[in-house]
Order: sequence, then C-alpha cells, then structure tokens
Amino acid sequence: MKKLMTICLLAAISLGAFAQEKECPKHEKMQEKFQAEKVAFLTNEMDLTVEEAQVFWPVYNEYSKAADEAHRAAMTALDKIRKNKELSDDEASAAIASLVAARQQETALMAEYTEKFKKVLPMKKVAALFAAEEGFRQHLFSRFKAGNGHNGPVPNDPQGPKGPKGPKGPKGPKDSKEVKDKTQK
Repeated sequence: MKKLMTICLLAAISLGAFAQEKECPKHEKMQEKFQAEKVAFLTNEMDLTVEEAQVFWPVYNEYSKAADEAHRAAMTALDKIRKNKELSDDEASAAIASLVAARQQETALMAEYTEKFKKVLPMKKVAALFAAEEGFRQHLFSRFKAGNGHNGPVPNDPQGPKGPKGPKGPKGPKDSKEVKDKTQK
C-alpha cells in the first residue's frame, strides 16, 4: 500500500503541471480527480515499481497530452459530420479527411510512444499499459452507466472495472415471474 501511495504521489506531482493548463476551476478540479484515479488505476494494473514510475510517468504525460490533442481533433471532425446533415460534397470530403488524419495521428503516436515506453519499461509492462488504458475506459463507462458518471470514483467498488452493472448490480426484475406478479396487481 505504501508503494502504491508513493507511486501515486510521484505521478500526481508530474501531472500537476498538465492539470494547471485548464482555465475553469471546476473543470480543473474534476480533471485532477480523473487524473489521480487514472494514475492509481494504471499504476496498479501495470504493477509499476517506484523506480519504473519515476521514469515512466513523464513519458506517459507527453504521450497522453499529444494523444488527447489528436483525439480532440478527431472528435471535432466527427462532430462537424454529425451536426451538419446538409454538408456539401466538398465539406463532407474535408471533414472526412480531417477525421482520417486525426485517427492516423493517434495511431502514429501510439507507435512512436511504444518505442519510447520500451526504453523505460519492460515490454510486458508496455503491453500492460495499453490493456490497462482500455480497462480504465471500460471502468469509466460502467461507472457512468451505473449513474456515477462525473461524481468521482465509486468507493470500494467490489466489481472493479469489469463489474456487470457497477456497484448497484443489475437493475430491473430478476425473473419473468416477478414481472408477471407486478403486472397482475
């Protein structure tokens, strides 16, 4: 536990500069909470040592910032396509080209930073990073579905990131008999 706290503290300090770039105080606080949760999740899933964390997190922060920018560009292009049902062919072509370029940038960044991660971590942990990032996305999605979207981490969630419906369990009647009983009343 002490090891995890030390690693999280190191990562949080290195993420501090990134979080300070935001202008809105509410957004900044939410971003800090999100980043702290992500750091703890990735650190735990990757089983980073203190020494590995010290060299990994600065490289990861660079990657994360560049990947976020590429992802935002892709979402901007996709929003333009979604919101403008009456795009001309030229506008649609330009929006698609922007989307494709942004997605290619995301892929190029992943390849570029895989090489950088290999210099500071064993390959097994680099692979664990990409699996952990997907696990974190799934964790956030399941938490959002459970109604805990922007309220921060679910405390002591026994289901973890892969729980069926978050901490509250499945919703609705358990079997068809229960449904019949309710409809007959």
